[in-house]
Amino acid sequence: MPRPLGWIGAVLIQVSFVAVIYSQSAPFNSSRIEGWKLAQDLIKESATRKGIPKFVAWETAREIFPCSDHSSAAVRVVSKNNLLDESFHYSPEAAARMCEPLAPNTGAVPLDAAQALWEKSEPKPSTTTLRFPNGAHLAAAFWNAVRRPANPQNGKIVQMAIRSQNEVRARRIRITLPKSLPKESGCDPPASQGDPAAADATDVSLEEFFWVRLNPGERYNGASCGDFAVLMAFHLVHKVQGRWLWTTFWWDPESQEFGGDRPKDFGGAGTAPRAWRSYVMDASFESTATIFNPWRIEERQDNCARCHAEITLYKSPTSDSQIDFDSVTAARNHFQ
Repeated sequence: MPRPLGWIGAVLIQVSFVAVIYSQSAPFNSSRIEGWKLAQDLIKESATRKGIPKFVAWETAREIFPCSDHSSAAVRVVSKNNLLDESFHYSPEAAARMCEPLAPNTGAVPLDAAQALWEKSEPKPSTTTLRFPNGAHLAAAFWNAVRRPANPQNGKIVQMAIRSQNEVRARRIRITLPKSLPKESGCDPPASQGDPAAADATDVSLEEFFWVRLNPGERYNGASCGDFAVLMAFHLVHKVQGRWLWTTFWWDPESQEFGGDRPKDFGGAGTAPRAWRSYVMDASFESTATIFNPWRIEERQDNCARCHAEITLYKSPTSDSQIDFDSVTAARNHFQ
């Protein structure tokens, strides 16, 4: 049984794994072409914060719920503190659907208040009637905190997870800060000494990644004002012609296997738009082929679509009725 409110996020998406199978045996196929194309738009700068891509600035479920606080058409203000939230973020189209009824025959009760109504319904509606519109997107970003070193010659050593075919490998890099980086304002002096150069760690400039610099009042995993959150990997999930396209990205500028078909003009938000060309991608419309992000330990050598589809089950305590649903929101971990 999910935590309170956890079932809400989990019941929100019913993914149709249709019979149209896209082979993953060939490295460059139609799912990948579509994945790069859709990602190109979502990594562009958002309208809500300079330098932040659209998908990072979308609302999380905590900002969408409770639905009673505003209409689905209301203009919502996304909290700056949620930019680095690693739970799922929802595009405006997906966020609007989340405050609509569970199913057509359940009246006007929005999803976050639908559990009691579902319990009383006979027969109980399943998620097969729950559809997100084409053009809806979901996203999750996975960050690494890089604190400003007191010694500017130092950096941060990171154990990188990279992928070759279906195997995960590790390499060490040291993320260093470029000398041209503007000085922060309104922040305390750096408290971290940082990591010196190491023979087994290749130096990589911060500008080879997409990163966010924390403003006063923002914190992430030990980092604070003036420090950096560095994007190591991310998911983008798209509703395309009635199906969900799963795409997963991670930093590996050397991979031709997962980046060889990347568009040459691929670029997005931030001070170094070309840094987005350092990310590689795997994609699939279905749940049986191997597709995973090496940064997500629970998905390794598996399929992220299948994993999300099976992670949570809501069962009625008073009958045998149940809802099998795709918990793409990772609600069991992120809802309180």
